[in-house]
Amino acid sequence: MRTKTTMMAGTALAFTLGLCATPLAGAQAQGQQKKPATAKADRLASAKATQDQPATVLDLITISATMIKTAVIDSMAAISAIDEDEIDRIQPDTAADIFRTTPGVAASMNGDDPATAINIRGLEQYGRVVVTLDGARQDYWRVGHGSGSFYVEPELIKDATVIRGPVSNAYGSGGIGGVVSFETKDAGDFLGKDERWALSEKLGYEDNGDGFTTSTTGAYRFSDDADIIGNLIYRDRDSYTDGNGENVPWTGERITSGYMKATLRPAYGHELKLGAILQRFNDQVTGSSGSTSPTLSRYDTDTTNQTYTAAYTWRPDDNELVDFSANAYHNRTRAEQTQVWPTAGIGNFRFYDVATTGFNVKNSSRFDAWGLAHTLTYGLDYYSLEASSEAAHFGAGEQQGYGTFLQWQGDYENWLQVITALRYDGYTLDGETKTAPPEQASISGDRWSPRLTVSVTPVDGFQLYGTYSEGYRAPGLQDVFRGGGAHGGSDTYVPNLLLQPETARNWEAGVNLKYEDVLTPGDRLRGKLNFFHTDVEDYIDVDLTVMPRTAINIGDARMKGVEAEIVYDYNWGFVNLTGALIDAKVVSGVYSGQALNNTPLDRFSATVGFRMLEDQLTIGAQYLSVGEITRTSRTNPNATPAINDGFELVNVFANWRINDNAKLDFGVDNIFNTAYTDPQSAWSTSAATEQGKGRTFKVALTGRIGG
Repeated sequence: MRTKTTMMAGTALAFTLGLCATPLAGAQAQGQQKKPATAKADRLASAKATQDQPATVLDLITISATMIKTAVIDSMAAISAIDEDEIDRIQPDTAADIFRTTPGVAASMNGDDPATAINIRGLEQYGRVVVTLDGARQDYWRVGHGSGSFYVEPELIKDATVIRGPVSNAYGSGGIGGVVSFETKDAGDFLGKDERWALSEKLGYEDNGDGFTTSTTGAYRFSDDADIIGNLIYRDRDSYTDGNGENVPWTGERITSGYMKATLRPAYGHELKLGAILQRFNDQVTGSSGSTSPTLSRYDTDTTNQTYTAAYTWRPDDNELVDFSANAYHNRTRAEQTQVWPTAGIGNFRFYDVATTGFNVKNSSRFDAWGLAHTLTYGLDYYSLEASSEAAHFGAGEQQGYGTFLQWQGDYENWLQVITALRYDGYTLDGETKTAPPEQASISGDRWSPRLTVSVTPVDGFQLYGTYSEGYRAPGLQDVFRGGGAHGGSDTYVPNLLLQPETARNWEAGVNLKYEDVLTPGDRLRGKLNFFHTDVEDYIDVDLTVMPRTAINIGDARMKGVEAEIVYDYNWGFVNLTGALIDAKVVSGVYSGQALNNTPLDRFSATVGFRMLEDQLTIGAQYLSVGEITRTSRTNPNATPAINDGFELVNVFANWRINDNAKLDFGVDNIFNTAYTDPQSAWSTSAATEQGKGRTFKVALTGRIGG
């Protein structure tokens, strides 16, 4: 029996305590970013000036394509960040919600599966987009409809960063589509400057699906050299309704998750972070989301995700040749499924288990010579992936990826910047052939991938850059060793040991805008605009026009488009505009002329907010527009594509910091109750309901004590 009443009472008590305790606001302003060491005094002053300004989301200091933390607006690449304020504004149910306004990104989920799949510019599935949680790769797949999905409870997340395109290849093997990095809070992000301990309780509720969420966070500072933070989350939701008021079956779920992170500073300049993140998802999944087939397979599913991390940094202020970091991690995702329908299959059991263990090491050395400020960054990385399942369609086996990179950045005065980089990637895959008896088989490969970026700043606040970069993605275990599947029986699919890796070549041009005092004193304008053209050779997909089916290098693919992100903050309010126009197609082979599977559609968003009561209250609205949807046939490439209209959504929000100890977040998603289906989802075309949530009222209360 669920005990919502008891849990809500306990949460309400903690919230009441928070009303008469110590500051909530001071903790979130606490996050002290370490400024990267620089070789010249003017670079130090510039970095400090950026940090001292009131922040917009484009001022957020985060990871960059060069593996050096910098402000998003100063990065010479297509980077977007979602900070804690934006996450609180959204009140996300899934990780997909976090990226609803991120240009060039389509984060999708199926209503009957809490997993999320990330698509960047048309590229998705594991290996094409590298997803990390506190630096740990999140590699998981199951049946083909779920390939490349991952499990992250959004309440865990402090911020998220997206690096689009193969320019991100310094972050590890694969990633020709880009990188998505999730970060959890440190104790320093939660504790106030003079606090030794603090405890907060968050209680959330949404009416569509009777969804309840509670999040308890506590932190303790033993000394300036040691602290710890812990968090426990429980989320419970029944099936929700679509915009037509119809119940969307099998969309309820129960999620329990939490993490603990300890930070130690054993000596000046040295820091060690040890973290553990545990997540458990209980839900029901179907063989084809939303299908009305009376024989549709349905499973009770218990999924666990475990992530363990150790991150060491050494950044002495008196030695600019050392900016060293080393990270080790282990992640394991295991889904256990017990069949509950149809009656003939009740009790059947299957599992999917993917575990990734890896590490990366890098160092940046800075020095001045020949009139230039130089930054030399170099490192290596390795991961080992083990995947097991008794299901033939899974593609069990072992995969190893490894690489090393060298990058040079040169700055001339304040107007010219050049980056050159070279990365080496290698891989091996080991699995079994589909023979009687099965035999062990192995494939391998390697490649060097270059990058060149040139940037000029002709006038203050206006930066132009151009980039050429290449990326390399090894075929996945499911690509190579899949031995069965649906749509024809166990002999439908056969392994393919002749698969070649995918190679991406990317041209990109961008503009960064950064101005203050534009229309009124103290206002800020930030903007990023970038154009890209990416060619992917030997694109891998399953050829559904022949039997038996297998993954092949179907031909070449091409992605091109424009992405924009503009923020104008005028102290008592803000306007955030994002948009993307993307064309992603297969340009040769059997599917020539067809759009890539689940290609991100033309999208636009506008968020307008107003600050009141001495910035204690923020209210606003958000408009989302998704363009025309074109559906093509993979079994009959010559069939006339089906074209569906896009859709528009409007959300409203209010965030009120009641006092230093309590906060209220309120929102209404899909205020006009639009009926829609996310085109990036695997929702069945024969579904009786739409997949998207109808009108949803959300509220969250947070109370805090500390001292």
